[in-house]
Amino acid sequence: MTHVFLSPHYDDAVYSCGGTIHQLAQRGETVQIITIMGGDPPDPLPDTPIVRDLHQRWAAGENPITERKQEDIRAAGILGAKTVHSQIPDCVYRTDENGTPLYPDENALWDNIHPNDPARVFFPGRGDPVGRPDADTVLYAPLGAGGHVDHLIVRDWALNVAQRGTANRVLFYQEYPYNEDPEAVRRALEQMPPTNSHTVLLTEPDIAAKIEGVRAYRSQISTFWQDEGMLAARVRAALVRDTHAPAETYRELTGTATSSEGD
Repeated sequence: MTHVFLSPHYDDAVYSCGGTIHQLAQRGETVQIITIMGGDPPDPLPDTPIVRDLHQRWAAGENPITERKQEDIRAAGILGAKTVHSQIPDCVYRTDENGTPLYPDENALWDNIHPNDPARVFFPGRGDPVGRPDADTVLYAPLGAGGHVDHLIVRDWALNVAQRGTANRVLFYQEYPYNEDPEAVRRALEQMPPTNSHTVLLTEPDIAAKIEGVRAYRSQISTFWQDEGMLAARVRAALVRDTHAPAETYRELTGTATSSEGD
């Protein structure tokens, strides 16, 4: 069985599923992380508030994607996974056919996918840009908690795969750190067909590996945490928020497979 984790951006899969990825790899399973919005930015860059803000915050040079790719490779190596980087740029870099930025500021990133977004090629019925998952593939995709447009695009494609039944299973992960807000998860579930809950219990080595994987994304630390001590504490806290023991929780469309827990 091949386990394919769809990560809208560099870091989403590791932040959300790092313990599961480590556990699968330790069992000898084949694990692959595909960053969907992992393409290089255009030249010249869109001159927008969100691009200027992110590049300053990341402090990773004029083309931070080069550094972010290396961070992703390091994180996947810690967990025992392989990486693939798709050529679709992050939404903050995407423009329409006239070169007009589609998502120029922070407010534009949430909930509403621009009708002229070229990443709509990833929508249901528009092809399978990461290959067609088959009966030997377990696919993991974002739930859409938080409403980031890139997460919604990837979620909708995975929903189409789940409803077609081509993959062995399709599991939707609750994105960290958005899942620190129960309302964000609730709103995402309201936009899904009925689902069951599937819980992966984690060992201490799984948790430690996940934390090290999260730390590998050095450019992102200042965005989410005051320091590495807070990073570790909050990652651990998120793993026990909804369960009796450290775990990562997934949702699966009702009737597509037998899940460990119900709604």
